Amino acid sequence: MSSHQVKSICIAGGGSSGWLTAAHALHLFPSDIKVTLVESPNIPIIGVGEATLLGFDKFLTNECNIPFELWTKECDATIKLGTKFTNWFADGLDIWAPFLVPVILGEDEHHYDLLDLALKANITKPDFYSTCAAWWEISVEDKKIPSTATLGGPDSGAHGVAYNLDAIKLANFLSKWCNKKYPYLTHIKKHIDKPVIKNGNVDHLILEDGSTIHADVFIDCTGFKKLLSNAIEGSDWRDHSDMLYINSAVASQINYKDDEEPQHPYVDATAHDLGWIWKTPIKDRIGSGLCYNNTITTKQEAEDAFVQHWGKDRLRTGEFNHIKFTPEYNAKNWRGNVIPVGLSSGFVEPLESSGLGLMTLSMAPLASCLVHGEYTDTDRNAYNDVLAFTYQNTIDFIGLHYFNNPRTGAFWKLVAEKYDATESLFNSLKALKITATHTHQKQYYPRATGLFHEWNWKLWAYATGIGTKTWDMNEDEALKHINLIKDKDRKDSYPGIENRKWIHR
Repeated sequence: MSSHQVKSICIAGGGSSGWLTAAHALHLFPSDIKVTLVESPNIPIIGVGEATLLGFDKFLTNECNIPFELWTKECDATIKLGTKFTNWFADGLDIWAPFLVPVILGEDEHHYDLLDLALKANITKPDFYSTCAAWWEISVEDKKIPSTATLGGPDSGAHGVAYNLDAIKLANFLSKWCNKKYPYLTHIKKHIDKPVIKNGNVDHLILEDGSTIHADVFIDCTGFKKLLSNAIEGSDWRDHSDMLYINSAVASQINYKDDEEPQHPYVDATAHDLGWIWKTPIKDRIGSGLCYNNTITTKQEAEDAFVQHWGKDRLRTGEFNHIKFTPEYNAKNWRGNVIPVGLSSGFVEPLESSGLGLMTLSMAPLASCLVHGEYTDTDRNAYNDVLAFTYQNTIDFIGLHYFNNPRTGAFWKLVAEKYDATESLFNSLKALKITATHTHQKQYYPRATGLFHEWNWKLWAYATGIGTKTWDMNEDEALKHINLIKDKDRKDSYPGIENRKWIHR
């Protein structure tokens, strides 16, 4: 088993992925390991807001050692408690998927979550979705953050939350933070001309002025360009365009109507004939975009539909960011001495906000092996296996959202005609049908079983008509437990606080 020494790393690319990697590495590494970040200057990017999953606060606060109050205020963060899928099945009902999943231990010593109980109580639409999930009244109806939520840092409350934030401000803040806190960081603002490969590794980078950068390990944060990763042989890209038909987005910044418009504490994914529209509220604006399929919808058609949805008066800048992508990931992500992080390692699609979660997971080698000043081929193979599983699991989960949808818009007709589930998704759903699934009391991050809670999987299996198996419980007992949980939820959640008040704390 060969061992590879690490005395220097080079992060190629800035943005969220580059500077999150830098903040993480600089906190972990001893100062005698040289860290260099090289990024192209003056790249025009329109920030449209970014949503996170559970654990992002722990990553920044605990694993990067950045004060919670500082990064949340610098990045215009708001609290995110889950996702509301508005009119997803065109039945007038919204699917609410919060982070909090109350679980009880039944008399039979089996665990039951709210969804299990709602099924056993024979609760049907339209009450089902609000019954099987916590925080419905406080978050969705009243647009407030419950009093039981974690609001002062990752370890300050009973129930964890995620955040909506300005991704551009995040990158700029991290750049200033790292340069000030770690004076031994080498920060170079120059365009990378090309990598030079020797024996399956990047030997050095050649910059636009002819200068070079040598390092033992290179972190590829060059986004969809995959500048370093594409130069290394042995990629194993898994394209899932036959199940995920969103491959483009048009995005822009949206003004609040006024200072009284609620900053709802969740991401809203509203179904649309051409796909779906995300709405991510941050401090002074809303980040929003229309996700669509570019084989049946042109960029102009998507832009027109987006403007029609919001109205021209709501557009903050009048500018649009058009993004084209393939839902794919590299099953052999780390090859040679190159570790892709962020978009260069893969991209699923914006639904369920997996981007930053997958990004931070792809930084795992920094903590698990590089910090010790060396890595082995076994480390590299194990990392690739874990990350490939997580990407595939995420793709399967998001793919489940599109299954068996009766909507009749152009996008949904395309999905209905061509949808082809992966074998791994089929096996996961088969398991839910035949085996009652234990639900963890709390969601934690990262998870050995993927980014998403067992409850989330069961919720979408139910919503798409597949159904799940649960332990036996009589209807009266299930209803009793539901009422106790919901009563406690309402009691503990209030008075709550609005995002606007939390932001200006």
